[in-house]
Amino acid sequence: MTENKNNNWALVFKKNIPDFLFPLIILSIILIAIRFFLWKTVSFNYLLWNILLAFIPLVLSLIVLFQPKKGIINKIIFIVGLILWLLFIPNAPYLVTDIIHLGEIKAVPVLFDTFLLFNTALLGLVIFCLSLEHIEKIILEKFSKRKTFLMTTLIILLISFGMYLGRFARFNSWDIFTNHQSLFGHIWGVINQTEAHVYLYTLLFFSFLFLSYQFWKLLKKRNDKYKKQKNNCF
Repeated sequence: MTENKNNNWALVFKKNIPDFLFPLIILSIILIAIRFFLWKTVSFNYLLWNILLAFIPLVLSLIVLFQPKKGIINKIIFIVGLILWLLFIPNAPYLVTDIIHLGEIKAVPVLFDTFLLFNTALLGLVIFCLSLEHIEKIILEKFSKRKTFLMTTLIILLISFGMYLGRFARFNSWDIFTNHQSLFGHIWGVINQTEAHVYLYTLLFFSFLFLSYQFWKLLKKRNDKYKKQKNNCF
């Protein structure tokens, strides 16, 4: 029984994670290793941790999407998974903001670091779009397309604010459990003091993520249409 369940989950991950995602991960690891061995610097090794954190919400979104909804235990798993997903999903597009470190280490060619950071940023953006798409499917099962769009947009806004908290306020996803007083104190301070840069960066992140996700959906729609036409030809 357990073996069959494990096989089912393995099949779920295989079918719902695109093949090109793993080459992006492998390429990132190779580039970080090359950087370490050629220039003897560990300054970008933190990207390995960031990639791992970015992958967590993708796994959670698949569990939430395909987890049976009937039964108290399954419902608890669904709700907990959804909450954890919302806490961890900012880590995926957060990889885009690592470009801020470009050029910090003068010994490493800027072109090499540009390629490395672009690859990890693309990886994070793909994981964000793919994971959000899974959650959107869940919302669409219960609500109309209009309400789903509004709820998805709100989620992107929350993710954008989460990116600000991570990049500039230096909070982590788990701080809501380990450092919640400082976290909520900072958020309350932002609301009370109306700091312009907070809204500016949140809006910039939101615009970028919103447009990226719409572009992702457009590409997927065209790809599905192409596959359908191709199958009809045969």
